[in-house]
Amino acid sequence: MRTQRIEGDPSRKLALHGLRATRQRVAVFRTLADHRGHPTALEVHRRLVRQHPNLSQKTVYEILDALVEAGIAARISEGGGPARFEIPHERHDHARCRVCGRLFDVPARSLRSRTGVPPGFQVEQIKVTIEGRCAACPAR
Repeated sequence: MRTQRIEGDPSRKLALHGLRATRQRVAVFRTLADHRGHPTALEVHRRLVRQHPNLSQKTVYEILDALVEAGIAARISEGGGPARFEIPHERHDHARCRVCGRLFDVPARSLRSRTGVPPGFQVEQIKVTIEGRCAACPAR
């Protein structure tokens, strides 16, 4: 779970990453920043459609793609289910329950070792997903 919220003006954050701060982009950004989990695009759309009845699912997907491309949001797509999104507040990895599919944030520690990387290889990102069963799911 998240321990911090995004501080500051979302419009400014979008502009700093080269994105126009449209009403819809700001709404999607705020939804991700305030969400206590890792929502799918459909979940983001469901949260916003009440306040923005003309917001299409396609637009939400396009905005999420733009946020990921700009480096503001992250797409988590391990496990074969629908992609999930987040605005990372601090460096972390994920643990995924193989039974219910929930994702949990795991603080990045020693999992970020770079041993075995070929000489001269420029590491840009390391993603780790730990799989197992969460405490809420019975053994199967």
